[in-house]
Amino acid sequence: MNKLTYLIALTFILLSFGCNFKGHNLSLSTSDTNKDFRYKADYPAEKTGKLEKYLDHELNNDLPLDQNIDLSVNYNGSEKFNLRATKGHLEILFNKKGSSLRSYLKIKALTEGISNKLSEN
Repeated sequence: MNKLTYLIALTFILLSFGCNFKGHNLSLSTSDTNKDFRYKADYPAEKTGKLEKYLDHELNNDLPLDQNIDLSVNYNGSEKFNLRATKGHLEILFNKKGSSLRSYLKIKALTEGISNKLSEN
């Protein structure tokens, strides 16, 4: 019975630590098909400010990423994409149909820059 009590206590402690570290996880994913390019990032909420500064600089736009936003962004005058964001989550959807290869490459470079910013300590 003593071993069972220690095992339950140890399991509870490990689960507690696991839940506390959950906020430090970073999940980045891309989906690139013939129709569209999708980028999703789930990141620690405390990195929102750093990401906001990066996007403000790159897009020449003030985006409040700590609020729920869903908008169409005009990037460099010709590239348009949909951006959804909340604190700790960002999603970009770029429709390839009717877009140039140059536009696609710029959006892809933007998302690579986002990934780099979020990966920094």
